Amino acid sequence: MTRLKVVGLISGGKDSLFSLLHCIANGHDVVALANLYPPENNREDISEDLDSFMYQTVGHTVIPLYQHALDLPLYRQEILGTAVNQDKSYSTDDENHHAVEPDETESLVPLLQKAMAAHPEVNAVSTGAILSDYQRTRVEAIAIRLGLIPFSYLWQWPYLPPYTQTSLLEDMQSVKQDARIIKVASGGLDASFLWNNVADARTKQRLIRSMDRFGGNQGGAVLGEGGEYETLAIDGPPPLWKARIEIGAEDRVAVEGEGGTASLKILNASVVGKDAPAPGGTRSDTNDVAPRIPSLLDDSFQDVLNCVEAFEPQISAVEDAQSSHIKLPQPIPLASWQITNSMQVARVANMTMEGSSAVEQMTSIARHLDAVLSEIGWALNDTTFTTIILRRMSEFATVNRLYGTWFSGPNPPARVTIASGEILPVGVEVMLSLDLAKRNSGQPRQGLHVQSRSYWAPANIGPYSQAISVPCETASQSTCTPSVVHVAGQIALVPASMELLSTQGSTERDGFRVQTVLALQHLWRIGKATDVVQWLGAVAFITANTYTQAVSRAQIASLAWLKAHVVHLESLDREDNESPADFDVWNLRSRGALQHTSPSKSALSNRLGAGIGITPPCFVVQVEELPRGASIEWSSTGITGEDVDQIDQGESPHYRKS
Repeated sequence: MTRLKVVGLISGGKDSLFSLLHCIANGHDVVALANLYPPENNREDISEDLDSFMYQTVGHTVIPLYQHALDLPLYRQEILGTAVNQDKSYSTDDENHHAVEPDETESLVPLLQKAMAAHPEVNAVSTGAILSDYQRTRVEAIAIRLGLIPFSYLWQWPYLPPYTQTSLLEDMQSVKQDARIIKVASGGLDASFLWNNVADARTKQRLIRSMDRFGGNQGGAVLGEGGEYETLAIDGPPPLWKARIEIGAEDRVAVEGEGGTASLKILNASVVGKDAPAPGGTRSDTNDVAPRIPSLLDDSFQDVLNCVEAFEPQISAVEDAQSSHIKLPQPIPLASWQITNSMQVARVANMTMEGSSAVEQMTSIARHLDAVLSEIGWALNDTTFTTIILRRMSEFATVNRLYGTWFSGPNPPARVTIASGEILPVGVEVMLSLDLAKRNSGQPRQGLHVQSRSYWAPANIGPYSQAISVPCETASQSTCTPSVVHVAGQIALVPASMELLSTQGSTERDGFRVQTVLALQHLWRIGKATDVVQWLGAVAFITANTYTQAVSRAQIASLAWLKAHVVHLESLDREDNESPADFDVWNLRSRGALQHTSPSKSALSNRLGAGIGITPPCFVVQVEELPRGASIEWSSTGITGEDVDQIDQGESPHYRKS
C-alpha cells in the first residue's frame, strides 16, 4: 500500500482528531493540520460559535494549541460566505462556487492550498465525517479538485461491526482519547453535560437515556451527528498526541443560548506535557494505543464465506472432458443502436462506431449520441446507468478519461465495465449502453457517490456513482413511492486501501471465494445505504482460464448469492450428515423460491433481502477481463419502499435489465 502524506482537517471535535489516528493506523503520515475559523465580525459573540451548516466553530480559540499538542504545523483560514448551496451533494461542477456570494465550502480551497504550498508532498486530506453526506461530499469535491485523496475512515461507523450506535465512543475510550462536550443543542441534553468526557462510560449512558426519552436514539444521534452536541478533544494517545491541552474550571464559562442550547466559552487554555499530572493528580497515559480497525467482513458475510469455503463444486465427467477442448470465442452478431423509449425511461443499447481504437470509437459515439438523444427528447445527464464493454481492459484508462468529461453534477451514473475479447463484433473495440430516466422538477439526481477511502465500501474516485435511485412507475397509491436503485459493478477492493484484495498464499479457488464474498458485501452495503429492500436479480461477471474453472466459479458465485439471502447455515450444517460434496447448488437454486425464516444474528439486514420472500435470480457471465485484474464483479438493481409487491414490473424497462 502506498504511504500517503495527509493534511488533517480539524475542528477540535472528537471525530476529526480520531480520524487522524486511523490515518496513522493505516500506514500514512499526518504532516499538517488545517482549520477554518469564524470571521472577525463574529469575534465579539460571547458564545464564539458561528452558525455554519458545514463547520464546527465553537471552541475555535483553542485550535492554535493543537500544533503544540500534536507537534504538527497548523494552517488556518477564515470562513467566508454562507451555505449558498444547501443540497445534500456538492460538486466541483456546481455553479455555486462562481456565485457573487461565495459558498462557505469554497473556504477550503485557500486553506488546503496553504498547506500544499508549504508541504508539496501532501497528497491526501482527512475528515471526520461519519454519516453526513452534506459534509463528506463538500470535502470530497474540494479535495478531488485539488488533486488530493480524501480519507473518511469513520464513514458509516455505526453500521460496521459491531453495529452499535455507541461503538465509536467505546473505541475512543479504548485508546484514551479525551474529548469534552462544549455545546449542547438538543431537547434531551442540558448544561449538565458540558465538560463531560463524551467517551466516558457514564456520559455515554446518560446520552443514551436522554436520547431515548425524546425518541432520538437513532441515526447517529448519540454521536452528535444531528448537531445534538459538539466536543473539544484535549488529549489522546501517541504517536499523534505529544502533549495534552489543559483548561481549568475557572477558564470555562457556561453560556445559555436560544432554544435551550448551552455552550462553554473558553477563557484560557494551555499545553501540558504528557508526563505532567493531569487534573486530579494522575498522569496522562503515554503508551501508544492503536485504534480498533473494523473487520473486513461483516459477521453475516463471514458466514457466507464459511459456507462457500466448505462447498466443493460439482464437475461432471463430461464437463471435465470438455475443458481440454475449448473452442476459441467467436464474434457475436449484435444489432447496434437499439433504442427503447417511454415517457419516463429510455434505453440506448449496443452503441458502436467505426474507428481504429477504443478512444476513437468512443469519441464518435459521443458525437452521434447527442443527436440521437436530442431527437428522442433526452439529454446525456438523464443517464442513470451505463455499461461499457471493451475488447481489451488495457484500453480502459484512456476511455475512462474521455467518458469522465461527459457528465456534470455531483452524482454521475452508476456503471459496469467489462472486457469481452473476441466475442465483440469484428472491428468493435468498445460498446456502450445507457439507461436514462427523467429528473423530477429539476431536483438533483438522487445518488450515492462516496469518493473517500473508508472501511465501508470502495470509494468511487471517478466519473461514476456507487448507486443512482430513480422513482419508478407503480400502481400503488402509497405515499412512499418506491425507487429503482442502479448499483455500480463491485469488485473485491479493500476499502481502506483501494487495492484489490490480496489472495497471495491462497489457492486459486480459495482466492476466488474470498473475492466473491467481499465484492458481494460491497453490493449489500451500498444497498443498505440506499434503502434497498429487495434485489431484482444479479449478474456475476467472472473470469476463467478453462471451462472447468468457469463451471466451478459459477457454482461458487451462485452459492454466495443464495447464502446472502437464505441467512442461515442450514445448507451445509444438515443433521443427516450429508457430505458437502453431495451438496448441489444448482438443484437448491432451481427448487424455486426459498421462504425466509426469522432473521438471526447472521441476518444481513433487517430489511434487505427480505422484501418479497424469494431469492432473486443470479446470472453468471464469463468475460475476458475485469477492472484491476479482479476475478469477479457483481452488478445488481434493487427496489426501495415497503410496497415492492405492488409495483407493476411490466411497465418499466428498468426491471428487464437483470
